[in-house]
Amino acid sequence: MKFQRSTLILVGVAFLLGAGVLVAESQRSRSPESATQSESTKPILAFEETDVATLTVDRGNETLEFDQKGDGNWQMTKPDQTVAEPGAIAFLLSRLDTDSPLQTVTMQPDQAADFGFNAPIGIVTVTLKDGTQHELILGGPDFSGSANYAVIDPAPWPPAEGKEYSVLVVSRDVANGINRPLQEWKMPVETPAPEAGAEGAATPNEGETPEGAAEPQNSPETPAAPEATENGAKTTN
Repeated sequence: MKFQRSTLILVGVAFLLGAGVLVAESQRSRSPESATQSESTKPILAFEETDVATLTVDRGNETLEFDQKGDGNWQMTKPDQTVAEPGAIAFLLSRLDTDSPLQTVTMQPDQAADFGFNAPIGIVTVTLKDGTQHELILGGPDFSGSANYAVIDPAPWPPAEGKEYSVLVVSRDVANGINRPLQEWKMPVETPAPEAGAEGAATPNEGETPEGAAEPQNSPETPAAPEATENGAKTTN
């Protein structure tokens, strides 16, 4: 009987430990940390590229604006009026609507400068055809130097006192897409090759006859002048 009582005690202890583990796992699945990990599987911004009407990239000292036409092509409207390079725009939009944030952290208003938001790398504004507008503000690099801090659709901005902000840690590709040189945002213009006979074509050297030109004909010999005789009369040959 003494052995049976000890066995029952061990079984009871094991049951209590198992129940405690189940309760702990249940609470963990509902914790904010798990919620953050679940959120990290979502894209930075949720939209379809075909639904975008305008794209604005404010880089501090330069603002770029683009309109998407009905045929899906992009037109740069600022700072120049020209056809836009679709690859440059697709790269940036893909980083926003496909890539997921690497991590989410919390920022207090007085920490904005620490996160690089006092002088952001860029502000990207995406306006959809239904009028919906999304904004991403890209701050400074994180501690690793391989990613950047970003806030999306912040309200209000600049940070208001007493309000916490969720800050995303995003891939450095977002910064690369924003910092692309201006010329790479424009569709390259091909220069036509010069046509034959155009100005600047080679001219024949002196003494050479241009191809296709008729050879010059020799002029007829001039007849010799008549010789004078002793009596003054002229004779002809």
